[in-house]
Amino acid sequence: LFLLFLLVAYFPVLLPFFHLKNDILTQNLPTRFVFAESLYSGYEPFWNPFLHYGNPQYGDMNNGFWNPVQWLIGATTGYNIYSITFEELFYILIGGWGMYKLSKEFFNKNIALITGLAYICCGYITGHLQYLCWITGTAYFPFVLLYFIRINKHPLIKNFLWGGIAVFLFVASTHPGLIIGAAYFFAFALLIIYFNRKGFAEELYHQKFWLMNLLFLFIGCALSLVVIVSNVDVLQYISRGDKVSLEQTLWAPTTIQSYISTLLPLPVHKSGFFNTDIGMRNVYIGLAHFVGLILLFRYANRKILLSIFIPLLFFILLSAGGYFKTIAWNFLPFIGYVRLNGEFTYFVILILLFAGAAGLSCSLSNNVDDRKKILSILKWCCLAIAVVVVLLSVTTRSSIVFVETIPGGSFKSNIKSVVDNLSIWDLFFLQAVIQLFCLYLLRKWIANKKRLLTILCLNLAIITWLTLPFTGLGMMSKKDVQSIINVFPRGISTQPLVAINEAEYISPADESQFLLIASYSKKIGNPQPDQYPVQLRSNVNFIRDTTLFRYINKQPFIFLSSDTVINSITNYDSATIHVIRSGPGYTKCIVKNDNSKWLTLLQNNYPYWEVKVDGNIVNHYTGFKTFISVPITAGEHTVEFSFEPRTIKTAMWVNLALLILSLTLLRTTGIANKRLFKR
Repeated sequence: LFLLFLLVAYFPVLLPFFHLKNDILTQNLPTRFVFAESLYSGYEPFWNPFLHYGNPQYGDMNNGFWNPVQWLIGATTGYNIYSITFEELFYILIGGWGMYKLSKEFFNKNIALITGLAYICCGYITGHLQYLCWITGTAYFPFVLLYFIRINKHPLIKNFLWGGIAVFLFVASTHPGLIIGAAYFFAFALLIIYFNRKGFAEELYHQKFWLMNLLFLFIGCALSLVVIVSNVDVLQYISRGDKVSLEQTLWAPTTIQSYISTLLPLPVHKSGFFNTDIGMRNVYIGLAHFVGLILLFRYANRKILLSIFIPLLFFILLSAGGYFKTIAWNFLPFIGYVRLNGEFTYFVILILLFAGAAGLSCSLSNNVDDRKKILSILKWCCLAIAVVVVLLSVTTRSSIVFVETIPGGSFKSNIKSVVDNLSIWDLFFLQAVIQLFCLYLLRKWIANKKRLLTILCLNLAIITWLTLPFTGLGMMSKKDVQSIINVFPRGISTQPLVAINEAEYISPADESQFLLIASYSKKIGNPQPDQYPVQLRSNVNFIRDTTLFRYINKQPFIFLSSDTVINSITNYDSATIHVIRSGPGYTKCIVKNDNSKWLTLLQNNYPYWEVKVDGNIVNHYTGFKTFISVPITAGEHTVEFSFEPRTIKTAMWVNLALLILSLTLLRTTGIANKRLFKR
């Protein structure tokens, strides 16, 4: 059922005419593409040589390097526009399924079902399709929360182990902002359970409550060892290892006015009134849960309402930026490292869905007339909105009906023309009519569960379809996107010894959708600085020195020089340097040197690089502010550059052993079902 619903709701994503756009194409796909190409060509994928002159991929917290799904795709089909599309849909699917299983811990099957389906189409996911590293988090976090609940209900070994595995999947794949938000979410959850241990949270409180949850944290950290070690390793070297500026910390909030989208999501995609990035405005949770929120205030007691309202208000204000985020930036741990405020809106959506589900659950034992009354009120509100916006459209002549002509053309161009010419009043009217019709049917068939579910699902699917042109899909066909990526044959081959300015790169018509052309072209160096947020500090200093940057662009990826400063005499004649093999984290060449003193490889001089000259490890240095330079004597030499992150590899094998041990114990029924703590 979940798979069928996903295919219907996200059918436009599957169509060949459109592609997932923005960050997923400009950042996520190129880094995964290099990852897969490295595996295909027999290189270890720990180092990406084509991004900012080399980055340690394992510490790229924007990439989800340790995500097992990424390794599976990278080692099999490889990465292209098709595989990354199916990967993202997979995350949305399992996120909905996880939300369903989590909701079943508290509510009946029907409420859990509509909660899971609403999660698949919630405004956070449809609005943030371009942010793959956020979508991966929405896939795994419901399972982390599920086993947190199960551990506190039934402290069995299997719940701790599955919970630890869920934590690993979450932290290995998602963006640090969601991990930071999750820490605050769990802090609220622990306090709510503790302070309501003699009330509605009694089932979740154990006499060794704090010890149990400390053990859960320890197991989660142990099974995420390699992620922790990798992040600690790179934080001291990358530009994003410091707090963002106060100005940056207020970027891209989910503004308070954006909460119009809880009932009417379409209008938030037009107008500067919402005062934020278009991807941060949608917080739709579906009609069922919107009605459930109203019912919750009707039936729930004050303690339940306070337990929901306090964390909800915290995350609403945190994601809204402004004074609250400024205070949080100054005083709350780790908040100052998150640049896009709208990321925290995920926890707003999560709380709203649970609150709505709780309201629906409370109403089931009460008179159906209350539900009918709320549906009637909402129906009349939508009707009033439709009438008002028609009057405003006529008065201001701001509507598509006043556009003289919409040029005819292909299916895609017609869609684009319509979307471009729609005004905010058109979207208000369209959304109000859709909600009005659905509310009418919901009230009419309120006693028929199957019809109710059908209407609610259609509502979610239709709104998803209408939302995707604004925030999810680009106008190029998948075939056209892939044809640009396929300019160079699969695999990583040795790069020709030509100057960076003269190297051959992909040349898309719209370069804004293919920013990391060096990664797609599998070339070290880029005539223009790469537009990617994760960058080594030494490389930042190099990019800022425009004179040095222009000088390096006149060199190939490896060259001899008289010194390691600007205007040094260089030599890269093929008779002087013969590159035997070059790829991610490894370059081997034969050098016939006469008068030069240095050999420089245009890769950032990050720890773990080793250089061998004629089979012997030699000291190497940082040349031209960031690159690997090695002194070289006259004569013929065999030189090898290799990236050897032994600490990371050790952590990887230990982590893998712990995961295998956990899975083995889970297969042993006698151990898995053993209770660790008795009541």
